[in-house]
Formats: sequence, structure tokens, C-alpha cells
Amino acid sequence: MANNQHDHISCPSSSCIGCATRCHRQQNDPFSRDEALAILFDQAKFELAKEFVPLNEALGRVTSEPTYAAFSVPSADTAQHDGIMVNWEQAKKLLESGSRVLAEHEFCLRAMGAVIEPPFDTVIPLEQVKHWTDGRVEIKALPAPGQGIKGAGSSIREGERLVPANYRLNPAHLSILRFAGVETVTVWKKPKAAIIPVGDDLVAPGCRPGPGQVVESDSILLAGILRECGGEAWTEPVAGDGVDLIGQAILQVISRCDVLILIGGIGRSGARYGDYTVQVVEKLGRVLVQGMGFNPGGKAMLLAEIQGKCVVGIPAPPHAALTQAEQYLPAIMERFLSCPCYERPEIKARLHEDYQSGIRSGRHAHVGLRWTGEDYEIVPIRMGDTVDCFVNATGILMEEAEDRLLKKGEPATVRLLCGEKTLRRRSQTGQDKPTG
Repeated sequence: MANNQHDHISCPSSSCIGCATRCHRQQNDPFSRDEALAILFDQAKFELAKEFVPLNEALGRVTSEPTYAAFSVPSADTAQHDGIMVNWEQAKKLLESGSRVLAEHEFCLRAMGAVIEPPFDTVIPLEQVKHWTDGRVEIKALPAPGQGIKGAGSSIREGERLVPANYRLNPAHLSILRFAGVETVTVWKKPKAAIIPVGDDLVAPGCRPGPGQVVESDSILLAGILRECGGEAWTEPVAGDGVDLIGQAILQVISRCDVLILIGGIGRSGARYGDYTVQVVEKLGRVLVQGMGFNPGGKAMLLAEIQGKCVVGIPAPPHAALTQAEQYLPAIMERFLSCPCYERPEIKARLHEDYQSGIRSGRHAHVGLRWTGEDYEIVPIRMGDTVDCFVNATGILMEEAEDRLLKKGEPATVRLLCGEKTLRRRSQTGQDKPTG
């Protein structure tokens, strides 16, 4: 990253190596999402190895190099449709003599895809042929020479590129690859993401929490997003609050993953309030950015590197984890795979009411959308409406850290979390109204 993109200020951190970017200790204002990701992409490593996978296991994988046809299709000249094969010159002479009837030895009845047999070189469609009871046929018209024949390699040529590099393979890709004789493809290995929940207040899934405790549920959310983006994710045991406990958990997994996700313990208040994660990351690596613009949880979001590996610290409250994970994890996976992996359509919609954007907003970035019959209306979700945020939200309001009041009726961009068919159906059934 060029030095003029971010002011370089001497950093008091003992882990500073004099990089050209503003680290978390040098920030005056929250970073935008794009600014924060640019710093992370410049400072951490995003390298993957290649592997060969059978075609039956390649759905959703991303090609690491172009894939080429193993042979031509069709491999020989074939009939393009059902009909009779004829020798065009012989048929032409027959018509010139005033006859339209071919004896049995002068034609060959074949189905579509049949190999053209010498001396035949033209296929007349069955619709242009009248069959006689004695086995002869009468042709109604003679097509152009070579008509009705699909030439060898006319669909696919041997060695032709079928799928470029950095393509996510879908069912149609797999079908054409198999059609051309490809049974193994070279793909990028899935980015490996280790998830470490942090906190003494966390209890295992399936357990009823006691006073002051919560069930650890963020990891299943983050793992799901990572897998949907083409990554391989797993959750490590919960790390208790404490520098040694968190540090030990990180060191046990950092060599086995490409990206490390830390959940919780990243509050800017530090160890005084039991937030040790940032302190540990500073000790083991470098904190690159802390404090991004999206609310909720943006001011605690952490991007760092340890041993060159990408490290993401995500706030633990579920609604904050959801908002921040959807903003950053897909972009990180796309950086690894060099391929879009979490595409969501965006639409313009009108605000149902005034909306305070920015990091001081009391709203979620997640919103509801209501179809009015003419356009979509944005219904903001109030902070703390967990069910609305996780279940009823149908879009994400794409407003960055700029702190401004969006007025009722003002157009805004919303990234959809579902298809428009689902939005219309919810409007018809009354499921488009967030409870907040």
C-alpha cells in the first residue's frame, strides 16, 4: 500500500515495525470497511495451495487454473437430427432425371447423433421424406450439400478451454467438463478458518446458562458464513478470559489455519473490564486496525496479523457478530479465492422513517424491506431486536461510518439477504413487518 494512502505516525506499540499504515493506536476516526480491508490485505498473507479433486466433489470449488477439453465433441461427423443419410451428388442426379424415389441401397435411416457413414454426406430430415411400403423413400426436396451433419469437434474442440481460472464451479460447469472427458479439476484448497470463542461467561451449546452466562452461539454463525463462502471452518474450545489462556489457544491453532477468528474480548476498555484479546494479539503479532464504522460492534472490530496469518476479532454480542461477520468475512474469503463468493444483489429503496447512520446510530445495519406495490420501503430495526435482526431482516443498509441523518423517503442502497420473490411473498403474508 502506498504511503500516501494513510498518514504515517510514530507508533508507541512495542510490536510496531514501522509500517506505512495507520495502526489502531494512530486512529482518530473509525475506518470505513474498504479502508480497513485494504490495510489487512496489504499486511497479511493470502496464499493458498492447489489440489486435484474428482469432478463429483468439485461443486462450489474455485478453479486455480484453466481446465481444457480432453477430447473433441462430437468425435466424428454425426447426424444433427433424425433423418435419412444420402450421397448428395447421387441424390442430385436422381432429381435431375425427374425421379424423387430412392432405393433402399441409396439411403440409410439413422437417428440424431448417428455417425455419418461413407459414401453418405448429407442428412435429410424425416419431415421431408415419404416412406413407401416397399422400403423405398420419396424425398420432397434436396437440401444443401452437407446439411444435417454436425462436424467433428463442432461443439467442443480437443484442448479448448472450458472453464477459466478463479471460477466457482456450478452444476453446468461440471456437466460440460464431464461431456468433454474431464474427471479431475485443479482447484484452490479451501481457506482454513479456526474460530476461538473467548470468555468466562460462555457455556457449551445444549447447556442452560446460569446467571451472568450465555450459550456460545456465535461460532456456528461465523462457521456457516465461512463455509458458504467456500472456506473450511472449525471451532476450538472456548478460551477463558486471561492473557495466558487466550495466548495458548492462539498458538495451538495458528499454524493449522489460514485465517483466525477470535470472538469476544476485544473491547477497547481493555483488561480492566476483562478484555484481553487485543493485548494478546499485540504480544503475538500486530494489530492493524481496530474500530470500523458499521454499528453495532464496529468500534470494537479488530483486524490483525500473527505470523503473517490474517486475524479477525469479532465482538461477541450476537447482533454485533452477525453485522460485522457479514461485512468482513466474505471479503476475506474472496481475497483468498480470487473469486466472488457471497454475492448479494443490491437495490434502491426508500426509508420508511428517519434513520441516523454511522457509528453512533442506535440502529442495526440490518433492515426490513416492505413491498408497497410500486417500490421497496426500508423499515429500520432498533438496537436489541435480536429476533428481527436474525430472522426478519431482509437486507443490510449500505451506509458507512459517515454520521448523518437519512430523512424519511430518502433513497438508500440495501444489500438483499433473500431473493425478491421471498420479499414479495413476505409482503403478501404480512411477514415483512419487523416487530421493533
